[in-house]
Amino acid sequence: MKYEVEIQGRKVAVELDERNGRVSARVDTRAYDLDVVTPDSGVYTFIAGDRVYEASVWASDRNAVRVEIAGRLFIASVVDRKHRRPGVDHGVEGRHELIAPMPGKVVRVLLGEGDDVALGQGVVVVEAMKMQNEIKSPKSGRVIEVRVAEGSTVNANQVLAVVE
Repeated sequence: MKYEVEIQGRKVAVELDERNGRVSARVDTRAYDLDVVTPDSGVYTFIAGDRVYEASVWASDRNAVRVEIAGRLFIASVVDRKHRRPGVDHGVEGRHELIAPMPGKVVRVLLGEGDDVALGQGVVVVEAMKMQNEIKSPKSGRVIEVRVAEGSTVNANQVLAVVE
C-alpha cells in the first residue's frame, strides 16, 4: 500500500508490502526489509539484520497516530492516497488533547495556559521507565488547558494539556 505520511510537519511517501511476517518498506528513497513481531496490541518489534527496534503506536485522534521509538515520540498523520480528495487539508484542526504515552511522572511543564505553541514544540515532559518523553504539540496554536503539574503521576492515555 502507498501512503503519504506527515511526521512532525515533514511529508514523506511510504510504500509497504507485508508477506508472512516480513515487511518490505520504502520511505521516500530508502528501502527496508524487516521481520515484524507484534507482542502486544499497538506494540511492534522490527528486526533489520542485527538491529532491533520497538515501536508503540496508538491513535491520538481520528487524524493522527502517535509513535514512540527508543523514547522519542512522533506524531504522524497518515493519508491513503486512493482515498484522498483533492483540496482536503489533512492537518490537525481544532482542539487537540496531548496524551501521556504511558504511565509516568511529570518532570516539567514547559508551557502554561494561554501560551502560544508552535508545531512540534514541547509542552510537557513525562518520565517513564527512567526515560524522559517530551510531549509535543501536533499543531501551532495556543495552550488552552494544562491538566497536570510538575511531580504529578499520570496514567497511560491521560490528557496532559489541550492545544487549540
